Amino acid sequence: MAGVSPSLSLYDLPDEILLKILSCNAVKIYDLGTISRTCTRLKRIVETQNLWRIKLRLQWPEVWEELPTSCNITDWREEVKQLVCFQREVKHLVSGLSPRLYHTSHLTTPVYQEVDALAMSTERAPLYMISALRRIVEDGPEYKNLTEKHYALKVMSHVHQELCRQEWTEFLALPPIQQSLEVGAAFMARWFQPHAHITLRKLVGKMDGMAEEVCRKLSTQHPDHPVLSQAFIPPSTPLKESRWSTERCKQLFKCINHVLFSQNKLVGNNEDYYNLKNSLINEVLESKRGIPITLSIVYFAVCHRLGMLLQPVSYPSHFLLGWKVPGTEEYEYIDAFNKGRRLSVKELLAELPLEEGIESSPFLTPCPPSQVFQRMIRNIMNVAQMQAHISDHLELFCPATELMSLLTPNDRTVQELLLRIYYTLKIHYDRIVAGCEALLAEEHSVILEEMLEDSRQVLLEQTQERNAPPITPNVARGPEVKYTTGLIMKHRRYHYTCVIFGWDKDCKMPDDWVRRMGVHNLQFKTMQPFYNVLVSDGSHRYAAQENLEVSVKPKPVSHGDIGKYFQEFTGTHYVPNAELKQQYPEDEPIRFDMLRECGL
Repeated sequence: MAGVSPSLSLYDLPDEILLKILSCNAVKIYDLGTISRTCTRLKRIVETQNLWRIKLRLQWPEVWEELPTSCNITDWREEVKQLVCFQREVKHLVSGLSPRLYHTSHLTTPVYQEVDALAMSTERAPLYMISALRRIVEDGPEYKNLTEKHYALKVMSHVHQELCRQEWTEFLALPPIQQSLEVGAAFMARWFQPHAHITLRKLVGKMDGMAEEVCRKLSTQHPDHPVLSQAFIPPSTPLKESRWSTERCKQLFKCINHVLFSQNKLVGNNEDYYNLKNSLINEVLESKRGIPITLSIVYFAVCHRLGMLLQPVSYPSHFLLGWKVPGTEEYEYIDAFNKGRRLSVKELLAELPLEEGIESSPFLTPCPPSQVFQRMIRNIMNVAQMQAHISDHLELFCPATELMSLLTPNDRTVQELLLRIYYTLKIHYDRIVAGCEALLAEEHSVILEEMLEDSRQVLLEQTQERNAPPITPNVARGPEVKYTTGLIMKHRRYHYTCVIFGWDKDCKMPDDWVRRMGVHNLQFKTMQPFYNVLVSDGSHRYAAQENLEVSVKPKPVSHGDIGKYFQEFTGTHYVPNAELKQQYPEDEPIRFDMLRECGL
């Protein structure tokens, strides 16, 4: 038809436009391989390094955020290739763990060694492994693929802790004056939250944002303040003294208190003081609630950016910040838990008196960052000791002791405590062996010798076990066993919600447990089926059949071991995974009959 221009094809577009098209997120990594094989021109464009850099940033944003600005990557295509390979290898590793670990509560030493070997294979392997593991956990509906997600989280915890151990080691090797409190607090938050995505960049950004708010407030009240014409002082740059006069500092204090405590509503959490979240800086910034030490670190960070030198003071009953009044030898003490109130020495000792006969000077002296971090760990240990269940206690106390051992490598008591915790939890037998050998070389100990001998034997047995131990099917089911694995139950007396993951035809617990639990007060006493259940409060319990009933309003049970036994929650019940099905092969048809009878 006359006057109509011929249609343009993709090949008529300039290289710059083609590069932009291929860079968009709709074009996946695997598409690029196909595109590169169509012609020489597209092959050349696909080989552009900036294209692969963009692909990494768009398709692995969590990795991009963690990459240091000085990572010096030159071959971005190879980096993307590594990420894809790690996804495949990690998926293969995790999918094979359930049959190997069904009879254990934790990863075994051989599994740790396999994970470590993969994590040490390249410079950025731990980061790429965590990304791959997080994708397994976040892939698909929340209540599907539960077993694979369960083991992905366990592997992630280990890889993440080794990554954190490396950053702590590098951090502690710095001179104390370069050990930033906010950086240490960020590392601590990462250490105790292995499944959360916490980046130093984001936390520093939040502190920067608060400092900017202070400057905006200051510009309305004191527009001639010299700090307004200065750049923020980075957390890594030490201050030798406050940069401003006493009067200028007090103007800043007033604005800082307004921004932090009135505008951002930071407050001391008196109502729930011993909540773990109060000790984690990311949670404090999110909830706006904290304890004296974490609120002090936020306060310290904002003041540092604005050129005011504060010093941590590990006062016995209440963590404080010391401010040396410019031009004098006097100190004032800042209580961030109480909205930044400043106290003289006399006022402080009047409000927070020490025990009679104790000299106050040592407790008012500024302390090094390492002491601040040790105090934060002791706070978390106190939180751990207040947990209702011993398993929860140890699950928190163990990482706290591990971190304390990094900070105090010469403290024999801490090192021995850590080995005992490993031994109790039945984990890290290789670390127990190495640790016991090192401590025994210094001093004899019968307990350590016994731990060493037992751990060597376990390590030998684990190394020799090439195949997973067999699962013995429970085929003793009779009509007296009313319920099945996977059913959501309610306890008739204590009203808790739980899910059954095992049963016995009669009580298999020892006599002292039977007496302690008052089983003889039950109608059928021990001569009735008993069920192993996972409870929503995180505990494992052994419940008599007469005390249980099927929940007419089933809901998911929040418990860390759900994925160990179940692969899916359907809305009415949990579907056992392959291992639990093998252990209780006769449960499935009875489960469906019972659900139908209950109208579920």
